[in-house]
Amino acid sequence: MYQSMKYYYDVSDGICTRDSIANYLNTDNASICQFLYFLDIDDIASYVESSYYTDKDWHFRYKVSSMIKLIVVKCYRNLSFEKTISTLTKEEAQLLSFEDNNGIMNLPSPATLHHFVKYRLGKTGLDEVMFKIGKNISKNTKIRDAKTDPTPLEASRYDKYADYNPHYNCKMDKAHITMIGTLPIYMTHTKGASHDSPELKKHIDALVEMGVDIDTYALDGGYDSFRNHADIWYKLNAKPVIAYSSDSKVQYEGMMERIDHWVNKMWKLGGSIHMKYEEKLHFLYENGREKQVGMHLRNKNIKDDGFDEDYSHRGECERVHNHIKLTVKFDIRGMKNGSKKLYSVMNFVAYQLLVATNLQNGVKETNSFANYV
Repeated sequence: MYQSMKYYYDVSDGICTRDSIANYLNTDNASICQFLYFLDIDDIASYVESSYYTDKDWHFRYKVSSMIKLIVVKCYRNLSFEKTISTLTKEEAQLLSFEDNNGIMNLPSPATLHHFVKYRLGKTGLDEVMFKIGKNISKNTKIRDAKTDPTPLEASRYDKYADYNPHYNCKMDKAHITMIGTLPIYMTHTKGASHDSPELKKHIDALVEMGVDIDTYALDGGYDSFRNHADIWYKLNAKPVIAYSSDSKVQYEGMMERIDHWVNKMWKLGGSIHMKYEEKLHFLYENGREKQVGMHLRNKNIKDDGFDEDYSHRGECERVHNHIKLTVKFDIRGMKNGSKKLYSVMNFVAYQLLVATNLQNGVKETNSFANYV
């Protein structure tokens, strides 16, 4: 997705014959289609074609990459499917590559775009696209701190399917978002009153599958559990930086002498007091003592003078979440209950692709695209 991208592009038919995204960074009211012209998603499009299309030629009437970019336009402009198509200019359609070999503009109907989102891809397809974008982002950044945090997806107060959350004082669902630095790589959608901690397993497993290389993983107290501490350390080889309550105490079973005691007690399984420190923790984790490993890691955080500095990275979450909400429709107001997860993921994928465009083209302010319309 990233390696094949070039900084300059040739554009025909009077738009520009030699162009660069740098020409638009300080230009107000540039079309979002112009911005997306510099986005390469050929690998994503190829995957969608092979996974969600049959071998019938008529299914390829429109380029899949163009349809995905059109979804981004819809989400960024916060338009209906019908308005997204009807307000698209000829030049914008050309920038999205809806021009055929004969120079004729071949735009999909609103119904076709809706079918592509809801039935061709569906939530499963969008989840897979989200994962692939997130994996590409994680592989092409040197940032080594990750964080997961929930944000409310606000609902109408008359929505009978949405939960009332007393902390946020509104009816809502939740989006649990994982980022590396300020780069969004993964999201899950839950009910508004659901607990945060059980959701973390999905995010850890996703990061493992992506093969991320991180040093710290910061989370607020809603994700605090001994198992989460242990899973982050064991599965991601990262330091769990999870907020603990002010009355948290050092756990006796997490002390080093108790670690040594249990390693020695399980000598029949291969435990030895002479193991190296990390080998002892690995041994206990792999032999049913995950909770004890988590206690030990939480004890270390309580005693660590540098914990607050590591935890400060999580402060970026609210800022980026607010930016997502200013950029795309990231709430569930007016949505049918059965479509909430689909459209929340769709908007998240749109935001990911905007970030990916800046990353591919070496733009330092990766979350900046407010000058586009």
